[in-house]
Amino acid sequence: MLGELCCPSPAVVATVDGRLVTKAGDGTLVERRLAVAGVQGLRDEVLGTGLFDGDRVIGLDPAPGVTPAPHGISARTFRMWTGTRTVTVTSAVLAPTEEAFYTPSPARTQLDALAARLTAPESWLSASAWAVMAPRPYVADGFRMVTSTEPVGGSQPDVDAVAWPFNPSIADFGEPLAASSGVFVPIGPGTRPLRCATLDASDARAARDAFERGGATVGDFPDGAFATGLTWRTAGTGIVLFFQALMPDQSSCADAY
Repeated sequence: MLGELCCPSPAVVATVDGRLVTKAGDGTLVERRLAVAGVQGLRDEVLGTGLFDGDRVIGLDPAPGVTPAPHGISARTFRMWTGTRTVTVTSAVLAPTEEAFYTPSPARTQLDALAARLTAPESWLSASAWAVMAPRPYVADGFRMVTSTEPVGGSQPDVDAVAWPFNPSIADFGEPLAASSGVFVPIGPGTRPLRCATLDASDARAARDAFERGGATVGDFPDGAFATGLTWRTAGTGIVLFFQALMPDQSSCADAY
């Protein structure tokens, strides 16, 4: 799995059975299927860097005599199953204009090149590496529903106006996310811990229908996620709900990312 920060979202997911999900230029997710040779080709490409023998973070060292102006730094995280465990490698991502401020890093250069090849495997994998080369829109089998208690502005309806089709109530739905959880969602700042539950695609659709029937505006993200907010007058606050499409290697709120 290749993901980018900030804000974290998968850019490439490949599974041992050949499923390959990549993020297109417009942010949408597409799926293709690799043959056995294609899966091995991707694996060889990653392991061939020599950088996945253990977890590592490829940091940044300022160039001598240079003090970079304070600013945020984006990063890429690679997760690779090596046969015995998942190895995680993270590397900073610099804009060309920022390179002069930092000492060159062969490892970072390798990972930049690896990311470019993984996000466009059709440019170098042979035709025999593909079972299905033509991309189709990725359709998630399920969603993670993450909720945060925080004020909600605008004219969104009250939580009591939503005929929630599940038990328990919206405010109590799901389990608290552990502080160490790798699950990231673009909501907050609300109360911590966030709550998280997993719904199959049909139940996520039922939840969305309930919000819309209650008068809530639901916003869509290019990668299939959607979100809404509800006021919660009896508690003097609101609830923000984010539905994150599960990737092929995800199944619950306890996943590594």
